[in-house]
Amino acid sequence: MGWFGRKKRDPQDANELLRQYNQAEAARISDLTSGSAATRSVPSFLSAGGAAAEVSVEDVFTITGRGQVATGTVTTGTIRVGDAVVVLREGAPVAETGITGIEMFRKRANEASAGTMIGVLLRDRIDVSRGDVIRVASSG
Repeated sequence: MGWFGRKKRDPQDANELLRQYNQAEAARISDLTSGSAATRSVPSFLSAGGAAAEVSVEDVFTITGRGQVATGTVTTGTIRVGDAVVVLREGAPVAETGITGIEMFRKRANEASAGTMIGVLLRDRIDVSRGDVIRVASSG
């Protein structure tokens, strides 16, 4: 009897695990070479083209001595330090601020492109929450 009253399972044999992995990898490669992978949908952040840079906000917190940080994924475009941004909630503008820093997995960066998970240090303390979109303000 295992922990929490469940029946204890034997660990999977390494050879069986390797066989299953090889089968899955062979299937993936055959899909790529046969052209069926081309029929799959392209993720939205890859097909955006020249759209304005946007970050989908997942969490917001404050770091003492630094300021307000919004974390999330860059969905379109490239976002850079110094960009003026607008916070959108359900498509309506909520606030405007600027980006003073970008970090990706504890490494500072000057820019981040689509598909990257980032933390954005905002210039002002504003009303930002999960589900909001941070979009680079239009220059014109």
